[in-house]
Amino acid sequence: MSDQENINRVQAFVNELNQGNMATVQSYIADEFFAHVPVDDEPMGTEVYGDFARDLRAAFSDLSVSIENLVAEDDVLRGQMTLAGTHDGTLWRAPASGKRVSWTVDVVLRVTDDGRFAPALENITVPQLLGLLRQVDLINPPDQMDKPGKYPVTIPEILFKVLFTGQVADKACSHLAQIQVTEPATDVCEDCVVKGDIWPALRMCLICGYVGCCDTSVNTHAKKHYQATGHSLFRSIHLAEGWIWCYEDNALFTSRVLNKYRQ
Repeated sequence: MSDQENINRVQAFVNELNQGNMATVQSYIADEFFAHVPVDDEPMGTEVYGDFARDLRAAFSDLSVSIENLVAEDDVLRGQMTLAGTHDGTLWRAPASGKRVSWTVDVVLRVTDDGRFAPALENITVPQLLGLLRQVDLINPPDQMDKPGKYPVTIPEILFKVLFTGQVADKACSHLAQIQVTEPATDVCEDCVVKGDIWPALRMCLICGYVGCCDTSVNTHAKKHYQATGHSLFRSIHLAEGWIWCYEDNALFTSRVLNKYRQ
């Protein structure tokens, strides 16, 4: 296709999204990601971005998306994407806040061989993403990150992965073979209990089973356990999560990896 035809297809994709035609929307999304081709049992881009689109449409009934100033560079289109809407529905278990949200970000879309789009966001920082999540009460304000969340939010693991590792693909990690324990035996940080402290979330060591408070807590007992023992693999013990974090390699793996080690 010509550059103009690809630009026209992007606008057609946006129109379908704004009209809520989700089945048609997915037909524009590539199976592969911008810089990663899924392997084995990894989710496809079609699935991941399709789920995001449906989640956003359900949470923002008046969701409006625009992509402006598109410029073609070989097999890539670059532009600015704006999402706007009123948070009037549940988003990842967080109830409607009634807040009006508008967000503009640089977007790049790689045109795949079959004419579909593999998107990615450019020039976005972690603080910007966290700020967006805070707008609709998905995470606490900066001065309250050491406290339990307002709602039992379950943010998609793929978003966590990109947020903390900067990529969709799994990072190299030589520690997964050390996994010995996959299920927690307690739902409290016993070291915090002794001190009379609270925590926002808990992490479990996959090597010995120790359960400690997360890195945004006052005491950061999980990280201190890693520093004292060298046990680098931890999982979230949130009932709706199962991702793995490796302190040594700064790598995050989604629950599909943990499931391989469950007895």
